[in-house]
Amino acid sequence: MKILVFSDSHGSMGKMVEAMELERPHHVFFLGDHYRDGQELASLYPDVPMDLVRGNCDWGKAPDLRVVELEGVRFLLTHGHLQYVKSGLDELLQEGLNRQVNVICFGHTHLAKVVYRQGIYLMNPGTVGGCRAREGYGVIHAQDGSINLELK
Repeated sequence: MKILVFSDSHGSMGKMVEAMELERPHHVFFLGDHYRDGQELASLYPDVPMDLVRGNCDWGKAPDLRVVELEGVRFLLTHGHLQYVKSGLDELLQEGLNRQVNVICFGHTHLAKVVYRQGIYLMNPGTVGGCRAREGYGVIHAQDGSINLELK
């Protein structure tokens, strides 16, 4: 299963649509900061299941955090602002340990990274648009409990 991970679109849909067409994912995680962009992406690709969480720039009734299990892998999805990721990853990691996940997907910092700590992968796909930072996204391949994470 191929999962695309987007965060921090800030009103810019172009890179997400481009990635959807290029990658042809089976599932999408959208990690906030312009939740409406995630909703619009879901309407453009109704056959691709999507899990969305809201970010610090989003308002309304939308989840701040989700735990999703796909292909035997447990994912924690959050924007990261409520775990203060700009000050470090300790609170985020503790959240993942408490929820017994294999992968934590988060955004907020606009800095793409994949790290492995205490048995958990932490992936920030960076910003997918609307910022001066390098634009990109994440790709996760999951199958039968195995995972491969990459940044594009």
